[in-house]
Formats: sequence, structure tokens, C-alpha cells
Amino acid sequence: MKKINNIISISLFSLLLFSCGQVEPTDDIIEVPITDNDSLVVENQTKDLIELSKNILTAIKGENWSTFASYIHPIKGVRFSPYAHIDTNKQVILNMMDFATTISDKKLWGFYDGRGNEILLTTKEYFKEFVYNVDFLNAEQIKQDSLIGSGNSLNNLKDVYPNHHFVEFYFSGFNPEYEGMDWQTLRLVFEEYEKNYYLIGIIHDQWTI
Repeated sequence: MKKINNIISISLFSLLLFSCGQVEPTDDIIEVPITDNDSLVVENQTKDLIELSKNILTAIKGENWSTFASYIHPIKGVRFSPYAHIDTNKQVILNMMDFATTISDKKLWGFYDGRGNEILLTTKEYFKEFVYNVDFLNAEQIKQDSLIGSGNSLNNLKDVYPNHHFVEFYFSGFNPEYEGMDWQTLRLVFEEYEKNYYLIGIIHDQWTI
């Protein structure tokens, strides 16, 4: 009986500690939940990267930028590539705070294929043109660690991210008249950090000249 009472006492003490340890969220100007990643940790612990990717796209589609920012790798940030070829010298890398504080600022994201013009857009504009430009949540094919879409642009994902997991969302095309030349794909690349997976790369791909 004494042993049972001790167990009950320990359990009650643990419950009390848990209850007292809860912290109310603060009202930050930009609402980036850097210190409150409970939901992200739960998702990462499942290690279901396809489901995690869908949650990220849901945040992007709904323009819930604070939620999206919480998925960014806390140390390395996330690199954005408008086409399959990843330029490690010129492309934009944003960390959680950069993303939150520069959401409406114009940046040079790279150059348009074929034209050579600068891709000078705000973050919101870039997402509409080179991230969620079609409804990738309802893509025809979704695969993990397997490349689907392929065009003229050199795909160096596995060279830049040699031991990383990625999830691809692919559409084979939209207008039958184009015979598949209007295909679109989006790849989300992840890296493990402190036993959790975070977003380290967003690669958009399509037919290029």
C-alpha cells in the first residue's frame, strides 16, 4: 500500500508540474511561433514527410505565413529555387526571422528562363508565381524521395542535397493543346535537426526553353 501511495504521489506531482509549466503565447508583431513548436514537433515525430509537406502547402495556400515560418530550418533557413537547377551562389535563403520581417520586400530571386530578366518580386509575389502557382495540394502525383517531373533545366537536387529527403507534387499538364508542355512540379526538401525535420529547400520546376 505504501508503494501504491508513492506512485500516486509522484503522478500527482508530475501533473502539477505540467500544469504549472504552460506558458501563454505573447503578442509579437509578426507572430512567428519560434518558441512554440509543439504541433511541429508532433508532426515531425511521426516522420511522415508527405503529411508534413501537405501541412506546409496548406499554410502557403492560406497565406498563413507565421505557420509556414515555423517549418523553416532554424539554423540553415530555406533556399528558394524558381527552376530545377539550384544555384547555390545566387538564390535567396531566408531564415524564420528574415521571412517574417521581409514578407513584403522585393528581392532578386534569380532570372527568368529564356528571357534572362531579373525575377524581382516581393516574397508574396514570388510564392504566387514560383511556389503555389497551381493547386499542388491536389497534385496528380505525390512521391517521396523520387523525382517525377523532368525538363530541359539541369536537375541538381541530389547534388546539392545528397542525403536529404524530399517530397514532390506533380501535375502532368492542364491544357491538352500543349501536350504536356505545361506540366508543373514542386519539391520540398527536408533536413533533420535535433530529431525533427525542417524545410531547407523549395524547388519549383516546369518546362523551360
